[in-house]
Amino acid sequence: KRKRKLANTNSNNNNSKATKVRQPLSVRVFGLNYETTKDDVQQFFHDCGKIVEVTFPTFDDSGRSKGYCGVLFQSPKAVAKAVELDGQELHGRWLRIQAGKMYLKQWEEQQQQSRKATSNDNEDNNEGIKDDDEPLVGEFGQKVKRRKRHGYKE
Repeated sequence: KRKRKLANTNSNNNNSKATKVRQPLSVRVFGLNYETTKDDVQQFFHDCGKIVEVTFPTFDDSGRSKGYCGVLFQSPKAVAKAVELDGQELHGRWLRIQAGKMYLKQWEEQQQQSRKATSNDNEDNNEGIKDDDEPLVGEFGQKVKRRKRHGYKE
């Protein structure tokens, strides 16, 4: 009986570790003005806590902001303070701030692939179809279901 009780208590301890929720250390910021710079974002969030990194995508041709960014903080308390700033105004625009990581690289790769697919689609309808083995990734890194193509072939 004693061995069974010890085995049960050990399994309960393992389950409690698995149920522990990890808090995010980063936020996603949407609704930025195109003239907003990386320094402006750092200044906006400086009261929340120590900022480790700011992921700030810009357009290649103009160097302007794409209107969204990701901010990585050092502590979950800083993330909570940053999320409280949701709806605040920066450079005349209301910001949408969400806790969680930005998957910018995956999103940009997916955008490039979709642009290539549409350009190939315009040349020949059969070449733009992607392989079914490759999983689709959404804007924030989530899995996306593959849609069936409809229409007539000309």
